[in-house]
Amino acid sequence: MPKKTTEKKSGKLQWFFLIIFIPTLFAAIIAGVLLSILGVNVLDLGKNAASDLPVVSSFFEEEENETENEMSSRPTEKVLNEKDQEITELEQELEDKEEEIRSLEETLEDLQIEMETEEENTEQTNMELKELAQVYENMSAGKAADILAELETEQILRHMAEMNTESRAAIISKMEAERAAELIDALDE
Repeated sequence: MPKKTTEKKSGKLQWFFLIIFIPTLFAAIIAGVLLSILGVNVLDLGKNAASDLPVVSSFFEEEENETENEMSSRPTEKVLNEKDQEITELEQELEDKEEEIRSLEETLEDLQIEMETEEENTEQTNMELKELAQVYENMSAGKAADILAELETEQILRHMAEMNTESRAAIISKMEAERAAELIDALDE
């Protein structure tokens, strides 16, 4: 007899699963798929329906709080746009600074070339002054004094700076006293 009651109980349980539970589950799955195809968000509808149940609603509240925390920890689109704009501005500033550096380097090269040219010109001028000083040294002191007396004081000083002391003394001795005094005073400085 105990076998019959267990058989009857298992028979009723099998009957329940085969006749009620499995077809209902199958119909619910097909309905969910059809609604999803039609554009209805079945998952949200299920969450809303389940949140009305007392035990299940606490689970969904915790899940929503976690989702909100994740959303708040993510940078907003506005902040991302501001950062992108800042990056763009910094890149533009970097390009401007690089262009300024290139321009300054070109200016530096031009100045170096100009300085070298000036040095060459100065060397050439010094060579010419030395040659003129030798010409004055080779002349008689009287003729050199007459020629130099016609020049400005600064020019005379540059020419005499290239001469030896004996030639200078001889030329100054042949000049007028006032002009000779002026030149000696300028040479003394």
